[in-house]
Amino acid sequence: MPTSETPSLLSRTFDWIKARASRDNELASLSHSDLERLAADIGVTDSDLRDVVPTIADHSELMDRMIRARGLDPVQLRGALAPVMRDMEVTCARCGDSRICRRALAAGTAAQRSHEFCGNARVIDELLTPAA
Repeated sequence: MPTSETPSLLSRTFDWIKARASRDNELASLSHSDLERLAADIGVTDSDLRDVVPTIADHSELMDRMIRARGLDPVQLRGALAPVMRDMEVTCARCGDSRICRRALAAGTAAQRSHEFCGNARVIDELLTPAA
């Protein structure tokens, strides 16, 4: 998979959000129009942005671990398929099964059990399927 040496705007923005959200809730200080612009710049809705920011750092790490457990490289995917990864991050950040995910990852059963709880399991399946 081709990767880019320069992180995408989406990747840099999510990294910035993760860093800021871990310190404090920076979104609370943004005006509604600034929030809408930020969300539009990274390709999500403002409600998606509000929903995912509190959990994105933790869930992003879980998602990366799940992707690795399934045999893919999250860094390569971010470079090659940034929009797909963005959608996966939003799905993961909204997931209510993070405890199950953590346990399966810790037990080494995540790859086999992911379809039972992971909202991104089918997307990962598609990424694993070679293009015809």
